[in-house]
Amino acid sequence: MKPIGIIIWTEKLDNLLSFYETILNSKVHKHKKTSAYFIYNDFRIYISEHSEITGDSKEPNRMIINLESDDIQNEYERLKKLNINFIRKPEIEKWGGKVATFEDPEKNRINIIEQKK
Repeated sequence: MKPIGIIIWTEKLDNLLSFYETILNSKVHKHKKTSAYFIYNDFRIYISEHSEITGDSKEPNRMIINLESDDIQNEYERLKKLNINFIRKPEIEKWGGKVATFEDPEKNRINIIEQKK
């Protein structure tokens, strides 16, 4: 088996769609009334409404999305200018790479990762 995608469930698609377009620096590939997705190679990031989801994430550390960047400091500065809520500034990890963490509007956590050079 291979990973093919992830779904971010939400109460209202509009709460998250423009945020993810901004942070991913990409327009959505397909947009329907209650769902949309982005494609990276064969991997899809879905954002979809779900009747059992309300409000912010109750356990934001349960699952964290990792996004890779060749220049974490540049991405950090770009997103800070857009008032993205960072809970961790870029820091060097024990393994030699760098990680920064921020939250989407519903308190889901996202890491930016710069691999060790």
